Amino acid sequence: MPDDIVKDTRPDTLRHLLLERRHQLQKQIDQLLAQHRDIHSHFRENSVLDTEDMSMRDSTGAQQIALLEARTRQRNQLDEALRRLDEGTYGMCEDCDQPIAPARLRAMPFARRCIKCQEQAELFEQVIQREDREEVAPRGGSLSETML
Repeated sequence: MPDDIVKDTRPDTLRHLLLERRHQLQKQIDQLLAQHRDIHSHFRENSVLDTEDMSMRDSTGAQQIALLEARTRQRNQLDEALRRLDEGTYGMCEDCDQPIAPARLRAMPFARRCIKCQEQAELFEQVIQREDREEVAPRGGSLSETML
């Protein structure tokens, strides 16, 4: 994303920059889908696969799917940023209603929180995940012991 994303804060300029980034992501998504189809059609055409071929197909497919999911998530985040731009809330923290630092928006144009609130949200998420793990396997006992 160009450094000008926050230097010129006119909605039409921001919209253009966000749409440009979205277009780039969509091209990457389309390329990943095409590669995924090509690889799978190649393996379908060669129906006799040895273990090495199957392993390569599976690992390549898993990598492509992970990349595809990441790019799709980023595209959806840009769509959300465009919605916030339409509402006039782009660049404002969803939690504290303070402006998000321009450097943060340059690095992550789809940021929804200021760095302080994002750190708090991530810390909260870590606590929740830790509590969930402890519920599944309480301290002092293994998961198999708790299931008996």
